[in-house]
Amino acid sequence: MSPGLWFLVALGAVVLAGWAYGAREERVAGRAGPAAVRAVAVFLILGALALPALRDSGVGAPERVVLLDISRSMTLPVRAGDAGGATRLDSALALLPGLAPDRIYLFGDRPVPARLDSLEALGATHEASRLEPALQAARLGGADSVWVLTDGEWTDRGAARETATGLGLGVRELRVAAAEPRVALAALRAPERVRAGDTVRATLEFHAGGGSGGEGELPDTVSFQLEHEGAVVATGRAPRPAPGRTGRAQIPFVPHDGGAGPAWRRYEAVLTDPPDPFGVSGRTGTWIEVSESSAGAVLVSLAPDWEARFLVPALDRLVLGGARGYLRLADDRFLEMGSGPRVVEAARVREAVRGARLLAVQASPDDLPPWLAGALRTHARTLFFAGGPGDVPGVGARVTGPLPGEWYAAGPVPASPSAALLAEADLDLLPPVRELYAVEPAGTWSVVNASRNRRGEGRPLLTAGEDGTRRWALSAASDWWRWALRGDEPRRVYEGVFSGIVGWLVEDATPRLASLVRTPAPGEPPAWRIRPGSSDLAIQVLDEAGAEVWSETIADPPAEVVGAALPAGRYEVLVTATGPEGPVELRRPVDVEPDPREFLPGPPSEPLAIAAQPSPRPPVDVRSPRPVWPFLLAVLLLCGEWVWRHRIGLR
Repeated sequence: MSPGLWFLVALGAVVLAGWAYGAREERVAGRAGPAAVRAVAVFLILGALALPALRDSGVGAPERVVLLDISRSMTLPVRAGDAGGATRLDSALALLPGLAPDRIYLFGDRPVPARLDSLEALGATHEASRLEPALQAARLGGADSVWVLTDGEWTDRGAARETATGLGLGVRELRVAAAEPRVALAALRAPERVRAGDTVRATLEFHAGGGSGGEGELPDTVSFQLEHEGAVVATGRAPRPAPGRTGRAQIPFVPHDGGAGPAWRRYEAVLTDPPDPFGVSGRTGTWIEVSESSAGAVLVSLAPDWEARFLVPALDRLVLGGARGYLRLADDRFLEMGSGPRVVEAARVREAVRGARLLAVQASPDDLPPWLAGALRTHARTLFFAGGPGDVPGVGARVTGPLPGEWYAAGPVPASPSAALLAEADLDLLPPVRELYAVEPAGTWSVVNASRNRRGEGRPLLTAGEDGTRRWALSAASDWWRWALRGDEPRRVYEGVFSGIVGWLVEDATPRLASLVRTPAPGEPPAWRIRPGSSDLAIQVLDEAGAEVWSETIADPPAEVVGAALPAGRYEVLVTATGPEGPVELRRPVDVEPDPREFLPGPPSEPLAIAAQPSPRPPVDVRSPRPVWPFLLAVLLLCGEWVWRHRIGLR
């Protein structure tokens, strides 16, 4: 406000107070004092609106905002081979003061506001590189443009570009690392449980990327080897994928046991050519339990015929973990089926039966040895092919017969897990079964029925049922292999019958006491899926030194138990419980490792350079707040005027 206006305001306040006390009030002595107080109060009220602010409000966008990458890739050296030199984070921190930021956001898996004077002990610990949330946070803070200090290895570059453009936010990316073409190993995947002597196929995933013009600097193929305790068990080579792409290769190998029963073994894939220039993504591994027992399906035939020849390959394809077949010879000796058949003792068959996901038995019920009859009573998933009359263990049914006449498969197909696969089947093309037995009582439902000489009431060829957590299927017919041997439509019916029923049998089957739902990341709680019917569950987690990290005891455990979050490291988990077959124990190692994707090279890219765009919203006139003290002082003066007036006799 100009001095002239200040004078006019003061003059107006004096005139207003003089008029009030000269024309409106009684003429008493001492009126000049209260009139002067009122004039000052009026002056303060009128002039307060023009007084400057006591301090700046701080409202408005900062002059410069910097986003600093603190993902784990920022711990790598600026250039390959410079292991003892400055890290990428050190280089970024050295550039930061020169940018003179008014506001700083750290970003990785989430944005974190920070101050320049608090970055001395900063570490790059975030498990991801996501820029988009930091851009949104900066825009919400009022920024119209940002500088990004990073190594350029983001996982959301496309999304970040779209977000910045949509928000009208200017972005200038400053990279603190040279983009070098390289290959990195992402993951090694293999069956968790395998049988010693079998050929196992592990799948290796690897990623290529880095520089934009470095394709010629890398070989056209990627070489790797599979190691166990430092010994090379297999080698492989695969075409190198294009930059920014993922390649996959299978590594076949044959695990061997040490003769001490099931054992967990660590297998690691190692990149040999081209080597990892930073030494962080050239090795990845997985744990595999190697045992003499099969983790899939096991067929035990006490009356061998052609059935096993067709059934075992079908089970091998349908059941996770494959299938093994054992044909009884004599004197408790069995022929183990496979590419290299061998004669084994009954003890080896019993071990395979204990670890099987699905137990299939072909025998006469009256000819079952005690150990196999006991397994049929307690196993969670069984498929029994009746080869004669008798009581079938674990099913609660008796087989009688065989029934006279020729029995042919007949429609309509009953409702069952196989019904969809048999809906368009021509059952008239099927040959008759050789023998059909009567089942009393029958199962809960039938898969396919047969009629004698294609007339009359049908009888079930295959029935199934469940009891609590147990599921079973009972074949009342023999020589299903005749359908498979004929080929074409009969073979398709054979495949449909057993695909549906086997899929239902192994559905949700968890023969293990407890299985790890997924390998946890650092700070993430592990979860175990508990075998149904278990009780008195105890879970104990030990670190590498054998010290207890976490434990839990549950008398009646739920289907899934969640543990405590674990930091990165190697642990051993001991699980004990009482299952349907008695006390059960499981011991297995667990590796809690950071997400390997943070060190994978990204596709070739140029640094972001996006110009700021005008805000689509109309500009808001932000005014500084006015001081309050003139109004408070005016109130006090008016109160004083009121007291003074009463002292001199005015109302």
